Amino acid sequence: MTSGARMRRRDPENLVHEETGKLIEKSIFLAWSSFNIPDPIYELPDFPAIRPSGALTLIQQGLGLHSADMMGFRLRLENSVSEHYRMVPGHFDEDERRLSWMSKNISLLADDVCTKTASDWLELALDENHSDADRWYLGYSLLAGRILCGSESASSNQSIPLAIAFGGFANDNMREAPHPSGINAINCLFDASEQSEHSSSLDSWISILATHESVSRMLSISNRAADRLIQERKKASIECMSALVQLIPHDIDSASHGINRVVNEGGKSAKLLVAKNLDSIAGRDWRLGLDLYDQLSTTSDDEILYILASYLYSLCHDDPSLFQIRALNLIEIGNDKVTRRLIESGFRGYLDRNPSDDHSLLAMAWNHGGPLTRSRLKGLIFQQKKASKHGFEKTLSRIAEISESQGRILSEYILGRETS
Repeated sequence: MTSGARMRRRDPENLVHEETGKLIEKSIFLAWSSFNIPDPIYELPDFPAIRPSGALTLIQQGLGLHSADMMGFRLRLENSVSEHYRMVPGHFDEDERRLSWMSKNISLLADDVCTKTASDWLELALDENHSDADRWYLGYSLLAGRILCGSESASSNQSIPLAIAFGGFANDNMREAPHPSGINAINCLFDASEQSEHSSSLDSWISILATHESVSRMLSISNRAADRLIQERKKASIECMSALVQLIPHDIDSASHGINRVVNEGGKSAKLLVAKNLDSIAGRDWRLGLDLYDQLSTTSDDEILYILASYLYSLCHDDPSLFQIRALNLIEIGNDKVTRRLIESGFRGYLDRNPSDDHSLLAMAWNHGGPLTRSRLKGLIFQQKKASKHGFEKTLSRIAEISESQGRILSEYILGRETS
């Protein structure tokens, strides 16, 4: 290999190292100037933590460690590349392809290396027996700065928020109660992020922390999730909606309060998210799911109504009478697309359990629907005749009452199917 080739191989690493240093400086300064960095979770009684005199001192420490610990940097970079880079089996020059990919993804790699650096520093700070206060200020400030910058790597990390909340990265810590100082540190970061232009950067943390009952209560996860869903008018957060759903099994009151707030105060995108999650909500608490359906069904928004029509039968599966009443209400709206969706997602199951169609849903849908709706209903009505002749005759009669011609068209279709 030529010296030139070796130089090219080193270039991406050097570029990532340089960019990581810039991010460390920028992030620590931003965090330190944005809010009061909390003191370490663990402090030795005889050696209380000494706060840095300012951002400059902390930046110098961080950059010094970054420059001195090349082995740690290379390990973090290698881990980052292995997580993001996808090899092509059989490629004739995989090493060159990998280097080329690294050169094109300097920002991605530097961001990820920064998050891993913050995680490593925090791990040293969260060693209860040998805690390092300096690493706490460095790690927390770097992490906070990356969050405030909108870092995808920092905001999607699943281990850091739990480690801070419970005061350690070991799994044993997470079987115990959250650490009060850790909860305070998370709260400080949440509050700071909500004031920044990247206020949605911690949405995934909200979803992660919602899985732990004690943590979710202490951090008011339901209120934070609901607030973010309500405030975001353009594209509501899937992670925040997921957090509210995950709260249901262990904190139904908070979850119910939060989701109801979203339905009553949120914009269209937030209400759409609730509608799309009705099945998941009902799977955890059936009554809550049905109550939310009823609230959402008062809307005139076609998109929300279409989703409600998709889920209605599954929500009412254990009680067909609940389906019948709500299906009638949807049909009477007169939206042909919504009615067709209701037919596709629920009518076959409904007729299997109630072939006589006591509430005359088939006739109502026929009379309120257009040609496409009636086309879908013909086959179901033909199947109804096989299962319940009385039910079929009632359906035909109801349709003919409104329109003799439609009743005749349907009769001719059924006769044609039977004689073919």
